[in-house]
Amino acid sequence: MNPTAYSFDVFDTALTRIWAKPTDLFWELGDRLQQENLITISSDMWSQLRIEAEGKARQASTTNEVTLQEIYAQLAESLNWTEIDKEKAMYNEIQLERASLRPVPATHLKIQELHQENQSLAYLSDMYLPSEAIRGFLEDHQIWADGDVIYVSNEVGLHKVSGELFQYYLTKYQIKASQLLHTGDNLYSDIKVAKKLGIQVQPFVQTHLNRYEQIIADNEQLPLRFRSLLAGASRLCRLHCKETELHRQIIWNTGANVIAPVFFGFVHWVLQEAKRQGIQRLYFMARDGQILWKIAQIICRKWGYDIDCQYLYGSRQAFHFPSIQQIGETEQEWLFDKPPFFSVRLVCDRVNIQPEQIADALTRHGFPIEIWDKNLTEQEFTLLKAAFQDREIIDLIVDLAAIYREKAIGYFKQAGIGDGTSFAIVDSGWTGRSQRSFSKILAIANLYPPDGVPGFYFGLERRIKPFSTDRLIPYFLEPDDITERRSLSSSPILELFLAADHGSTVRYEKQDDGYIPILRSDKNERGLKWGVLVQQQAILDFTERLTDHLQPEECEVRYFHQVTEDLLKTFIHSPNQEEAKVFGSQPFSDQQLENKFHDLAPAYSLVDGFKMIFDKHYVSNFVWLPASIQRSAPLTRSVLGYIKGLRYSLNYARCARQAYLAGKEQQSWDFAKKAVQSCPAILLSRSFMRTNISLVMRSRLNSPN
Repeated sequence: MNPTAYSFDVFDTALTRIWAKPTDLFWELGDRLQQENLITISSDMWSQLRIEAEGKARQASTTNEVTLQEIYAQLAESLNWTEIDKEKAMYNEIQLERASLRPVPATHLKIQELHQENQSLAYLSDMYLPSEAIRGFLEDHQIWADGDVIYVSNEVGLHKVSGELFQYYLTKYQIKASQLLHTGDNLYSDIKVAKKLGIQVQPFVQTHLNRYEQIIADNEQLPLRFRSLLAGASRLCRLHCKETELHRQIIWNTGANVIAPVFFGFVHWVLQEAKRQGIQRLYFMARDGQILWKIAQIICRKWGYDIDCQYLYGSRQAFHFPSIQQIGETEQEWLFDKPPFFSVRLVCDRVNIQPEQIADALTRHGFPIEIWDKNLTEQEFTLLKAAFQDREIIDLIVDLAAIYREKAIGYFKQAGIGDGTSFAIVDSGWTGRSQRSFSKILAIANLYPPDGVPGFYFGLERRIKPFSTDRLIPYFLEPDDITERRSLSSSPILELFLAADHGSTVRYEKQDDGYIPILRSDKNERGLKWGVLVQQQAILDFTERLTDHLQPEECEVRYFHQVTEDLLKTFIHSPNQEEAKVFGSQPFSDQQLENKFHDLAPAYSLVDGFKMIFDKHYVSNFVWLPASIQRSAPLTRSVLGYIKGLRYSLNYARCARQAYLAGKEQQSWDFAKKAVQSCPAILLSRSFMRTNISLVMRSRLNSPN
């Protein structure tokens, strides 16, 4: 039957709060009441007292329904308030509610459509606040219209949870239960009770905290205000998704719930450190730096950081090659950084030459044209490294590098490097090798700062020998730390979280009176098709909201470290099926020149499963295994599960050994236990057995018995 009447719940259906949980607002209220000298107790104690007062008022009520007046009468008695004090406190609570409420976009849209059809709506709420105040809240957000009505349990003396408030409304307007369509979020009072009465029901549960928001909101290691407003900002951002396609909704929601909180914490730390160190300019390195730069711009605008934030086009290719003056150990380190497929043509591409240009030299060293495009064996790989010590090849590379370097220097000067402004670079990580080449170019051009170049990184898996006085400063992962954070700092996943809308920088060219970056492609077509811009917009929407709700001094680094650990652990180790499908299908290349792309988490067939059993290298180290398990054929999942367990076990075993060698026996034991739990087969590993047998012996020798 088509409905002829419509009713809506109010809180968490038509309106929702910026707070994760309704009672979190009481903590903020306590802070306000302290400022007005109405209470001297802490905000925590006030919050508990406010909750208890409501409970006492309900016990004293004959209908189990209470008014705000009755709650504050209990508080006035406990705190010895005057009538004026009580009224002031109540006024503060209502005003704080008003300031914390936001319209729920999907419900707001539905209500607008009904109003355009000249439908009069009813708002039914089990609530202690007066209907006049709630109506004001709805009017604030253009939800209320002339002809609408509101019934609140504390005024009618009936509530939805018993069904009596529904029956009161139906009787008053002579509406059959089957003619009413009710929309609400409470699984019992709005849905189960209404259905039992024969009312048509439109459940609306999107405002309920999802697993990521719940993780933040429930973490009592974080201050209540911080965790509540952070989770609330994630929820509000998620609710404001305008995407209609499920694939893009998942991208938006993950941006709001995982990616944005993780990288907001990193960017704010960078800005704090820059301010503390007197750094006036930050260069956010393409491509990972694109969304970080956009986040920084919002934070600087909203929170008043006076730091010049610029986006600098660059890449390993654009920095490494122009830095070459010889082919020494440093140059060979990146030139022969070996991906799974490595050919003569690939290494030539890295130094911007064609193998045809050095055909004679290659032939002399045993590399005829027939094998330029084949994957080299280990022996051929070693011979090729020797071939690139040939003077003919070195001279060609060095001369060409000088030409590229001149244009790179022009671009850097154009960006302000060398103008006397103190600066640092910002990037995702993971070794600092690109920074070393960047600094080397600056030194050749006499642009290198006297105090070196600071580099701020999300994480460093290892810290290569930096250039001169450079500093590599990590935020989340220290290279020498013995920690589970290493498994959470998955560079393929995090770099895809930071995907840009353009291709990688290849080199620089002079154009008219300036210099421009030459990109491999003007648009990141694969990423754009997947939904990179949706992801970025969700991150920026979250950033706008969080900077409205929190202040810089509340955003301590240790809080965001905890949030980052919790969110990444859940997403990376336990993605749901939708997340695995959407993010596992994002195109990824583990090659510097991006010659080949594959899914980050491929879906494997049963045939693949058999191949995995006999070939331990069949699954790439870059594959996101928990997501592949979700995407793969049922019979393949067990094989992938074993591989995942073995990988985790080997990582834990490595940590156990490192902790043991560092003399941290308890930490070593803890990691060893996790290694065995992940994959008992690790017990057959010789190095694992040596480490733990040694631990047993040392423990016995140190035992007083």
